[in-house]
Amino acid sequence: MSNQRTLAFAVVASLATLGLVGGATTTSTASSDRPAPPVGQRVVAKATAPVKCDGGALKKLSTRLSADPFSFAGTAGADVAVTGAQVALTGPPKGTDTVLVTFTAETYYTGSGWMSLELHKDGVPAAPYADNGSPFAFTSEASYHGDSAQFCTRIGKGTHILAIQASTTGNSSTDSGWIDDWTMSVLRFE
Repeated sequence: MSNQRTLAFAVVASLATLGLVGGATTTSTASSDRPAPPVGQRVVAKATAPVKCDGGALKKLSTRLSADPFSFAGTAGADVAVTGAQVALTGPPKGTDTVLVTFTAETYYTGSGWMSLELHKDGVPAAPYADNGSPFAFTSEASYHGDSAQFCTRIGKGTHILAIQASTTGNSSTDSGWIDDWTMSVLRFE
């Protein structure tokens, strides 16, 4: 095989691995309220316009991290605060600043649904958030692995509390969630 063909194959294979070529496929066997499509079937979601959450120059980085395990019993959709995963910010005197929050953690989930994760700004979920009965899935596996999520919001004048909330979607008597070795990074832009 020529060097150009080898390079082209490697690029396409890498993009396919990242899900950028060939469409998304699913191999999940976890049961939930939403049935999983057959293995290998392309998943097509209803098209919606992306939410624009742009910012300007970087103003500040705030980070919280913990190596203490946070475990919780099933919540059947009710949110629980991840202990310590909270940042207070004072907004600008005029206009708004954009805030990008990244939360990474080692996770473990047992149950019939999945563990959900949300960023709450002053007690209200921030994007991406869908109030459609299908919360953001952070993990659905009974294995230890690293997961990451990003959220974007804007803050105006006054003090604002950004807090990470977790929940489970399955049966509250059998579900449980575990979050450990987490980092909450808050980037603030003009």
